[in-house]
Amino acid sequence: MRTHLLSLLTGVICVGLYVGTASAQAPEADPQASATCTYRTSSWHVKKKRTVDRRRVEKTRGELTAEERDPDDPRCTVCSEDQTTLALPGLPEVTVCVHYADQVKQALTEAKAAGFEIKSLVGYRVGRTRGKVVDDRRTQFSNHSYGTAIDINAKNNGLYARCTTKSPTKAEALRRCKLRVGGAWDPAKRPRRTVIEGGPAHKAFSAFWKWGGAIDGSIKDFMHFSITGR
Repeated sequence: MRTHLLSLLTGVICVGLYVGTASAQAPEADPQASATCTYRTSSWHVKKKRTVDRRRVEKTRGELTAEERDPDDPRCTVCSEDQTTLALPGLPEVTVCVHYADQVKQALTEAKAAGFEIKSLVGYRVGRTRGKVVDDRRTQFSNHSYGTAIDINAKNNGLYARCTTKSPTKAEALRRCKLRVGGAWDPAKRPRRTVIEGGPAHKAFSAFWKWGGAIDGSIKDFMHFSITGR
């Protein structure tokens, strides 16, 4: 009888130790996995030259795919819940990822204080505007989709393609390029609204992001600052 009781007690203790050990080693669940993620998206149609397939997406954060997180900073996602809108005195409102809000706010304040005129801003805007073309549609999200990019004064800082110069610094050099989006980049004509290397906007934003006007390749996006510059 005594032997039987000892065996039962030993079994109970072993089971308890096993359960305790397994619980200690189990990975912690993401407390935000069940939180809601919502956003509106679209795709760029290269032949029609406009956005198509507009739709609203709602899912849980636990269902987010890798492409729905910024590959260079996964804290920022396509979710509108990860964004915040900055409304600074005398400046247009702009929405960016919450994790860069303080830096963007400081950069805008510094650029304005230095005499740079900020007439338009574009930040968070979800859309597949980059990458391979499938069925005439772009397939990758841009940095704007994660709130990790900002466009400044598009009418005076256009996006150029087919550039043969690595980093044009004069408007004359852009004659070899094709203006695709926005207005002509001409520092001599609108010096206080044009983004130039070493200028107020460039100094302020290049402290944490890269300028699209100096990226390698045939594209020069003078209005654009982002994690990658693209």
